[in-house]
Amino acid sequence: MATITCSRCDKSKDKLEEAPMGGELGTSIVETICAECWAEWRTTSGQLINHHGLNLGMPEHRAELRRVMKEFLGFEAPTAPGPEAPA
Repeated sequence: MATITCSRCDKSKDKLEEAPMGGELGTSIVETICAECWAEWRTTSGQLINHHGLNLGMPEHRAELRRVMKEFLGFEAPTAPGPEAPA
């Protein structure tokens, strides 16, 4: 298996065998993120979906998960959490 120097963990590790999604983001992930960090994201994303009750059928929930994924993988700087919505 081919190796890369992962931009997230900065170690030389096995790369993903294929892009985990289409488009430019999928290409960036397969070229710069190791399989181990991607697996860590997959676990974390499941926890976030369950904890926050995200419904991936809703575009705004998918967009939020994608935003957090980009932060997690180091493609975007973390943003400060917004004010909590009133109950």
